[in-house]
Amino acid sequence: MPISFVRIDDRVIHGQVVARWSRFKPCNGILVIDDKIAQDPLQKKVFTNAAPTGVKVGVYNVEEGLEKISKAKIAKNSYFVIVKTPVTLKAIIEKGGDFGSEVNVGPMSARSNAKTVAKNVAITDEEKSAFDFMDSKGIDIDFQLIPDETALNWKKVRQNY
Repeated sequence: MPISFVRIDDRVIHGQVVARWSRFKPCNGILVIDDKIAQDPLQKKVFTNAAPTGVKVGVYNVEEGLEKISKAKIAKNSYFVIVKTPVTLKAIIEKGGDFGSEVNVGPMSARSNAKTVAKNVAITDEEKSAFDFMDSKGIDIDFQLIPDETALNWKKVRQNY
């Protein structure tokens, strides 16, 4: 499948994603889907230049991302899809986006309205609902910062909420 990896990561593109995960999953391009980043020219520039040579990066809002996911599914190259929050991924699914049945969750920083549920992962009520929604759609959600760590499935992590 040309979409080789789907990740929720509030840091979006950084060393763990590019250097470590790309050794385990093929990656010719990265689709960053986030409404706020897509509207911010500086952030767009930072993220489009964050990948190593040879890996193209596109930054899109949810509507544009839906189109790019559809194209990536039939492309010859392999793509990572990265969103900052599970709420964005839920919106993509609700609008008909189909990226596969597996989601990897990386860092989600602690915030005043969030509860820590796993290593480097804190979620809000809205994010919990988004994970529950994805789980109800049969999507396998694994919390795993780097490939060398053991993954924790949402059903286990959810018990910590």
